[in-house]
Amino acid sequence: MCGLFFLSLCLSLSACQKNEIEPHVKKIEKIELIPQDLVLVKEGFSIAKTTFTGTIGAINQSSIQAQVTATATAVNVQVGQSVSKGQVLVRLNNQDNAARLAQAQANLRSTEAQATLAQNMMQRKKRLLDQGFIAKVDYEQAVVDYQAQLQNVYAQQANVNIAQKADADGTIFSPISGVVTQRQVDSGQTVTAGQTLFEIVDPNHLEIQAKLPSDQQAALKVGQAIEYNIQGNPTPLTAVISRISPIADPVNRQIEFFARPNENINSLSIGAFVEGNILASNQVAGQLIPLDLIQHLEDQAYVWVIRQNKIEKVNLQVLEQRYSDNLAVVQGLQSADQISRIKFSDINLHQPVTINQK
Repeated sequence: MCGLFFLSLCLSLSACQKNEIEPHVKKIEKIELIPQDLVLVKEGFSIAKTTFTGTIGAINQSSIQAQVTATATAVNVQVGQSVSKGQVLVRLNNQDNAARLAQAQANLRSTEAQATLAQNMMQRKKRLLDQGFIAKVDYEQAVVDYQAQLQNVYAQQANVNIAQKADADGTIFSPISGVVTQRQVDSGQTVTAGQTLFEIVDPNHLEIQAKLPSDQQAALKVGQAIEYNIQGNPTPLTAVISRISPIADPVNRQIEFFARPNENINSLSIGAFVEGNILASNQVAGQLIPLDLIQHLEDQAYVWVIRQNKIEKVNLQVLEQRYSDNLAVVQGLQSADQISRIKFSDINLHQPVTINQK
């Protein structure tokens, strides 16, 4: 009886222990997805880019200064007005220059008359010398007098030329065709020599002016393609590098370069801020995936994928971001990976997945 009781007690305890263990054993259930939850990986290419900032400037522009101190008698143009090359911008009145010109011209006429008289005297003495009425030394003196008077004529002509230029500097012409962007003179105002009167730019020939650190000089090459945006204008634009400075700025160690836009740019964009990328000529292979499925894009980018029917978290190297198309070119995925539109958590790692095709 005692043995039977002991055996019965052991069986009872064993059953109790089994009942206590069984509730802790959980069956791992598969997560069910549908095809619309997944995105297939596609092969693609990315172009290496070097970012830069710059401004829009005019290729042809001119700063016009007064050459003489004078009073403006007529200002013919306004800011925003188009002008042609050679058009009169302003007339300056300087009575001193006009008086100097008149005096120089009078002196020239006087020396020309004296030179003519000396020439006639030389010719007369040459005839007398040939007839034996005067000594040779008298003729030679007449030749010297004529040559001296001739040099005086040349000197006075130079004075006239100088006075004419000073007088002509009172009329200022536009050196280029373009648009007046600054006017710093009014009628009746006295200006001084060297004072800036006008700024003119040619709005039909604009370019991008930018700089790049010297350690990125490998990206600079004449003919290299550029993509950029003008501040305040979201439209993507393109350009081509046209000129590169041969040396780096000794202060900031940056290299200046210029690019010719492929599209027409409004003249109002002159001076506007530009952001862009210099596009490398070589391409890098990668995978194309939706940009909005990448987690922690600015830090350690990753996506949730279904790999071999299990949930995996895959870190990525983002080569290019195409916001307009919601696409990214990345590296780090396998061709058979399926990217999940559903965001999982770390507790779902390696969990089995079934895809319901219905």
